[in-house]
Amino acid sequence: MDKPFGNLIELFEFRIKNQADEILYIFLEDGIHVHTQITYGELGSKAKSVAASLQKYNKQGDRIVLLFPNGIDFIIGLFGCILAGMIGIPAYPPRKDKVDDRFFSILNDSGSTLILSSEAIYNKINRQFQDSEGLKKAQLLVYDHIDFNLSNQWDKPNVNDDDVAILQYTSGSTGDPKGVMLTHANILHNELIIQEAFGHDQNLVGVNWLPNFHDMGLFGTLLQPLFTGGKNVIISPTAFIKNPVNWLKAIDKFNGVTAGGPNFAFEYCVQKTTPEERKNIDLSTLRVMFCGAEPIREPTLLNFAKEFQSSNFQFKQFYPCYGLAESTLMVTGGDYKKEPVFFSADAKSLESNMVVPAISGEDTREFVSCGHPWHGTKVVIANPRDLTLSPHGEIGEIWISGPSVAKGYWNNPEETEKTFSAYLKDTGEGPFMRSGDMGFIWDDELYVSGRLKDLIIIRGINHYPQDIELTVENCHPALRKNAGACFSLDIANEERLVIVNEVERTYMRDLDANEIFEAIRMKIADEHIVLPYAIVLIRTGSIPKTSSGKIQRQACKKVYQQEELLILDKWQMKITMEPDEQSIPLEQEPLKEWLINWLCNHKDLASSAIDPDKPITAYGLDSLLAVNLEKDVNETFGISWPIESFLRENTINQLVEEGKRLLEKK
Repeated sequence: MDKPFGNLIELFEFRIKNQADEILYIFLEDGIHVHTQITYGELGSKAKSVAASLQKYNKQGDRIVLLFPNGIDFIIGLFGCILAGMIGIPAYPPRKDKVDDRFFSILNDSGSTLILSSEAIYNKINRQFQDSEGLKKAQLLVYDHIDFNLSNQWDKPNVNDDDVAILQYTSGSTGDPKGVMLTHANILHNELIIQEAFGHDQNLVGVNWLPNFHDMGLFGTLLQPLFTGGKNVIISPTAFIKNPVNWLKAIDKFNGVTAGGPNFAFEYCVQKTTPEERKNIDLSTLRVMFCGAEPIREPTLLNFAKEFQSSNFQFKQFYPCYGLAESTLMVTGGDYKKEPVFFSADAKSLESNMVVPAISGEDTREFVSCGHPWHGTKVVIANPRDLTLSPHGEIGEIWISGPSVAKGYWNNPEETEKTFSAYLKDTGEGPFMRSGDMGFIWDDELYVSGRLKDLIIIRGINHYPQDIELTVENCHPALRKNAGACFSLDIANEERLVIVNEVERTYMRDLDANEIFEAIRMKIADEHIVLPYAIVLIRTGSIPKTSSGKIQRQACKKVYQQEELLILDKWQMKITMEPDEQSIPLEQEPLKEWLINWLCNHKDLASSAIDPDKPITAYGLDSLLAVNLEKDVNETFGISWPIESFLRENTINQLVEEGKRLLEKK
């Protein structure tokens, strides 16, 4: 099938003309009730009004940063940029009351002339960052103040299929952001891949909670319905984290055809739903439950299928796939009519980078197939050292070519050349895009085995180790600069963060390790919204480095696993099962004791270890636990306590005072 549209504007106008009265997007803010919905025609009128407003102040090709919560307004704003002939940049708004380096890095790197945001976000950034040099270079336009009667003033731009439509920023180092330049042709080709691979048509009903500024959420769930003529039901990520059962109920209610998420989402659904809830949900309408964005694990898929059998879910509905922002989104996927494919490899052979089918009873490692390339995309496995084609049965770097591969990185010719212009030295074939992921092909199926890069993926979110290491070394004066490493380990079927750092020699004699552990946990939770699994303090000069002084993260990971680090002290999370809800008589306890007991149960701490005058983030409260705490305390005491209170560095005593005020208002 050839691509039916020359650019995204042609696609947009075709759908508006032919399906004006049909519903395109439905937004469920709480995951249950319809908050807003919009037809193709209404989207067309509003997006053209946004485009007309943008054209008053900007010219074709200008970059527009989009700061919106998940929902329909973001989609209208994005298409307003595209219809104006400008380049939309989906971005996550700055958090809390501090300068967000990544946000300003995107702003500066892209050279954006304007920020388009909701009024709530505009007020927040204008209040918190009005004196920032980064904001002085860009104009702020409030979406809520746009006149939505300007559609007839829209001036259709002359757009080529090779023009950049969206800059998709990777979750890279804050000092070196990389904006992936995605053209109209890239996006349309990838949407065609998704349509063919998933078997989509105008009857598509997507039900998804993925963030709109991530490639999977943007291209896999928001643009696909527009491409096929279907519709999408949108749930906010926060609503999913609070009550994942509501996502599943929405699939049932709206007869969802396609849904999905990262591996952790399916583990989370099993953990946070009861057998009774599963019996009352029907997932039989799903054709595709896709899984990607982080390592896909066989036990996760098997367990979900087992636990949701009562929901009429079948194992063949799972659809493992592989992709990345540099190739718009999707690269490979299987046959949606068949069950996922697994490969059992001999674990010993993997240590030598070789793939050998395991014999029953031997030490094995299971891999999940990510399928095969689609529609003109080519995937090869290359030796990352000598840049030659890897022989069959050898693990190498995944190289990709095809119409979905991006033009490169914005304003970064050196990284563009390094990543997007690879040629096989033995055959001369190319150019290929180097993914940085390691894998192998067996029986024409792609298996991803690891990452050549040191990228860490936890709960579907990418974390660059150098960012976390920089945060850690500035947590406490006892921690040596440029002497730390972080990496991830597979613990209990989940990627978890390990932090290793040298201690300054002058602090080794009288080391207060607990103080350092608290400082690191609190700062990492605040800066990166992630909880470390282990923190290891080691002797001065003992971390593995290259001859030129660069940290060897993989070598550090290896000696950590072999227990050969010169450890001064270590903290490690205890992995426990969910506590019995009946173990604490919640309704009978004062608020303060309830909060302390909740922390004790969820963080496996003794009550004597809880200091009510220390920030709750010091006890390893990440964003996932924070939303669980907010849900539990509101249900127990019958109040409406905002989630932000549990994401800030509030102490238990401060929370108690705030809670008392809320209780008095009941």
